[in-house]
Amino acid sequence: MTQIVDALAALAQETRLKAYRLLVEAGPEGLPAGRIGEELELPPAT
Repeated sequence: MTQIVDALAALAQETRLKAYRLLVEAGPEGLPAGRIGEELELPPAT
């Protein structure tokens, strides 16, 4: 039960929830990290 609560707490952060939704929509193929960043309008990692 603790793992479920921890997972839901992580998804309470807006950007993480949006990233999760993108991955669910992408299905088993997934998405490259750069594409997720573009979709969420995040700066590239350095």
